[in-house]
Amino acid sequence: MKKSKFNYFFEVDGKKLAFNAMSCGLAEIDQDFEEIYENIDHIVYSELEEKKKKIVDMMSEGFYIIDNDMDEIALLKFRNNKGKYNDRFISFVIAPTMACNFACPYCYEKAKPGIMGQDIQDKIIELAKEAAEQKKDIDFTWYGGEPLLAKKVIYSLSERVINICEKNKVNYSASIITNGYLIEEEDVELFRKYKIENVQITVDGTREIHNTRRVLKNGGEGTFDIIINNIKKLYQKCAISLRVNIDKTNIQDTMNLIDYFKEEGLDQLFVNFGHVSPYTENNQAIKSKCLSVEQYSKESLKLQEYLHIKGFRSSGFPYYPGIKANYCGADSISTFVIDPEGYKYKCWNEVGDKRVAVGNIMWEAKDVPDKMIAREVSYMTWSPFESKDCKECFLLPICMGGCPYTGKALGKNHCERWKYSLQEVLKKTYEQKQMCV
Repeated sequence: MKKSKFNYFFEVDGKKLAFNAMSCGLAEIDQDFEEIYENIDHIVYSELEEKKKKIVDMMSEGFYIIDNDMDEIALLKFRNNKGKYNDRFISFVIAPTMACNFACPYCYEKAKPGIMGQDIQDKIIELAKEAAEQKKDIDFTWYGGEPLLAKKVIYSLSERVINICEKNKVNYSASIITNGYLIEEEDVELFRKYKIENVQITVDGTREIHNTRRVLKNGGEGTFDIIINNIKKLYQKCAISLRVNIDKTNIQDTMNLIDYFKEEGLDQLFVNFGHVSPYTENNQAIKSKCLSVEQYSKESLKLQEYLHIKGFRSSGFPYYPGIKANYCGADSISTFVIDPEGYKYKCWNEVGDKRVAVGNIMWEAKDVPDKMIAREVSYMTWSPFESKDCKECFLLPICMGGCPYTGKALGKNHCERWKYSLQEVLKKTYEQKQMCV
């Protein structure tokens, strides 16, 4: 047997711990573990006493040691390809409009008036029907622009695709990403009727801070109170993910926001923090206000801990790493984004920018320009295994080279926040486990 290349050793309060990124296992280790580990190249399993055999078995199960024939990079490539080319489901990210009633200063999208036409809607249903007949599960994510400016499209398409899934006995799931301003009482029931079970709404701080960031396009009054009232309409009827986009201008207010939601009795919310980044040429002006990945990593960990202290039940702390196959929908063959004109994109950050589309659902395959095909291929073949730094990094199984969109823009792989926060996360995980013993 031999040592895994994805082991990480550190100490907490004099205790020695080992983490393996291939299994995401975390173990407190003793002298027997260390002795076996250091001599693994020369150990003959059959000659070990029973106690040490059990230790070897556990080390092997946690991937700390592996068979001599195991090529870990090859295994990761296999996992990566399985994730990328998994075609047992289809996921549609649908923007029924690129119009928006907000004018957020950090928004990377190009707002555009207009609602998805009936021909595009019918084509989406045709694609969903083909998938359902092939026994693929179907997932819809409503996106935009502000999708609730096109409610009729959302509910009409939802009803049609649900009927298709029920007829073909396949699973259907749906979520929506909305600014939360246009939610009315009837929408609460319609969300439930049309299986929109997960709702992401952004609140960027307490009233004063939020109202400087999440502003109406028409220059109207602040949006905070209306959004909060709408969250309360949905509370405990849908799974609400509260997103807080953080940068240098609101980071100091975020704990106050957590306090506010606690005081309002909204501690069942799942709160997640978004890293404001100058993704596109549209919002390079905000670059000086953005936190670096390292800064964001440390600040978000503090905020996660504060949520835990405040008793937000749905917000587990610490956020423990998990094994990645492929990175996201951008490098998945079964996921694509569709704009109101039927153009397809691999990344949400690009929706509405036809210059970077990878096709159009209304076109025959033979009519897709080579340039668009090349762009889709570039996402599907984006790989951390071409980077020497990635292949030598013990974080590779939980990072997989980082965001493909950012990596393509930089011309190199983009390190995840684990690079800056992993040891602290593992330390806090261990400390919590000790409290439960």
